[in-house]
Amino acid sequence: MPQEIEITDDQIRIAEKVLLPKGKIFDDQRVSFIKDLTSHDLHAVPGSGKTTALLAKLIALEQHLPFINRSGILVISHTNAAVDEIKNKLGHICPRLFAYPNFIGTIQGFVDSFLAVPYYKCVYRRRPVRIDDEIYYENHFPDYKLKFLLSKRSDADKILYDYRLRDGNKLMLGLKNTPFVFKSTTDTYKNILKIKTELRENGFLCFDDAYILAQEYLEKYPGIINFLRKRFNFVFVDEMQDMDKHQYDLLEILFGDAQDVAYQRIGDKNQAIFNSESEMEDIWQERNLKELNGSHRLHPANARIVESLALNPIAVVGNKTNVDGTAIKIKPILLVYDDSSIDAVIPCFADIIKELVDAKEINISTDNVHKAVAWTAAKPTDKAHMVKLNHYYNGFSKEHVKLKINYPCLEAYLHYHHGGDDKLASIRKSILNGILRILRLEEVTNPLTKRSFTKKSLVGWIKYEFPSFYQSFKLQLYQIVKLNIEQNKKEALHSIIKLSVDILAKLSKNIVNSKSFISTKHTPTVVTANVIEKANCYVKNGIHIDVATVHAVKGQTHTSTLYLESFYQINVSGKGQYESSRIADQLQGIAVPENAHEYIKQSLKMTYVGFSRATHLLAFGIHKSRFEALYKGKPNIELWRVIVVQSSVKIADN
Repeated sequence: MPQEIEITDDQIRIAEKVLLPKGKIFDDQRVSFIKDLTSHDLHAVPGSGKTTALLAKLIALEQHLPFINRSGILVISHTNAAVDEIKNKLGHICPRLFAYPNFIGTIQGFVDSFLAVPYYKCVYRRRPVRIDDEIYYENHFPDYKLKFLLSKRSDADKILYDYRLRDGNKLMLGLKNTPFVFKSTTDTYKNILKIKTELRENGFLCFDDAYILAQEYLEKYPGIINFLRKRFNFVFVDEMQDMDKHQYDLLEILFGDAQDVAYQRIGDKNQAIFNSESEMEDIWQERNLKELNGSHRLHPANARIVESLALNPIAVVGNKTNVDGTAIKIKPILLVYDDSSIDAVIPCFADIIKELVDAKEINISTDNVHKAVAWTAAKPTDKAHMVKLNHYYNGFSKEHVKLKINYPCLEAYLHYHHGGDDKLASIRKSILNGILRILRLEEVTNPLTKRSFTKKSLVGWIKYEFPSFYQSFKLQLYQIVKLNIEQNKKEALHSIIKLSVDILAKLSKNIVNSKSFISTKHTPTVVTANVIEKANCYVKNGIHIDVATVHAVKGQTHTSTLYLESFYQINVSGKGQYESSRIADQLQGIAVPENAHEYIKQSLKMTYVGFSRATHLLAFGIHKSRFEALYKGKPNIELWRVIVVQSSVKIADN
């Protein structure tokens, strides 16, 4: 333990009042984890409340701040959303936790702040302009012959963006674990290296470049390791299973063998679907393992299915009940479809939910998150027989899933934004991103800093350099947002162009390089009549079912989850190309074999994540041909209820 600190029962009681529903307390497993301030790993089942337990530990530790030795607490998670959750829940009650010397942020933010940016400033005597994959993409490849060459390679993006290995002080280009894609004597290699070097010198870095800089920094100045260990005596990494190998290795170098640091890694190996390495169990070598087995999300019937899918065995105890404490008795369902009824699977799922609502087994006022998910969505190169998410829901569009900084044309920025309470702010951000894209294409930089504008710096520059124009700028932005909400996108687009021209005029520039970007037409995704309020949403009888990939819903909690089997990769070990075939035994409660093929392991992880979202209803879509071949029409009825999907969307129990 870095210093003598004890978390008391009274401090845990305080955390319970802040974090838990009235009358609820932490069980013995969670209390043991909260009190433990030694280095260890925590393996937690889905819905176990591991992040809540971590927050309780942070609340208790905050009461000891500032520490006697002036050290701080480091909390690392994988996404900005997870970091925001911590800040939203603790910011108002633990202000010292968010001040120096503590740091709460993403792994990328930590690497940028403490390693990459300081080292870049040391080498180049200035800060990098931007660390961002999309902005990096805009600035690479002035050599169009090289661009054409790499456009023919399926691994071109990996060559450009993935973590680079190095030979001494010389940057090497290549795929992870395959450093020599091009021989260093070839013109292609030399040209890529030249472009990469120029981009770095000009301050444009992709995300993984930060890890190269971090590695160089630690090699040249290894004393930084001891500095960080003294700065952070307590290190907590949430969602450890989502770390890539180079992120894992970097954290190990910094804190893995530190005697004066409590280094705790928290997560669930069975949910490792984001890291680029296929074998998370080979990356994350566990130490001093603790477990959280009780799930507050899963009821016993669903927990039994989820436990059988665990690639890394762990007991999953379903503790979810109705609000009044009564048991949830909704048996998981196999939805059996054929070629003629595949598009009726989601409507059938909606009918089942409606039946459960009418039977008062689901409370529509409090339990109202319903999702239909699949591992993969269709690609243009897919063959007709490859069943994927789009076959079940023809209106599915990946473009609506994740907002981006860049789109191929200006008009697209009017189509993609968040809904809900932050809709106005999201539209405004998207419009500003479109204007910034025009400025970058016109090679405009901030006259004050000689760097590309950001949204904040652009607004600030206009405010202080052109105060009379600033009021007009704000008004025009507001009018564009209003036009967009009113679905007058043609006029909104015209207004964005006008505003961009006005801004360029202040910089003595005109529309030249961005003409194609501005004039290219955007073709919105065609959606069905069932899409009422938002894209990728099926609506029937007041039941809203969001349609998404499994990756998009990881970490979420749903009332009802429909997992739709989908085509993936080649037939391995005679186990087919769909999850239903590859994990057929596990769906019947049979343990995972130790020698399972890599693709089978991937299928297990994907279904483990997908199946573990639902608090009430879990359903799995399986084709009739595979259902009959696997189970001879006689699945384990103790585990599953079977419903045959009719083309007319009528429910028929088998």
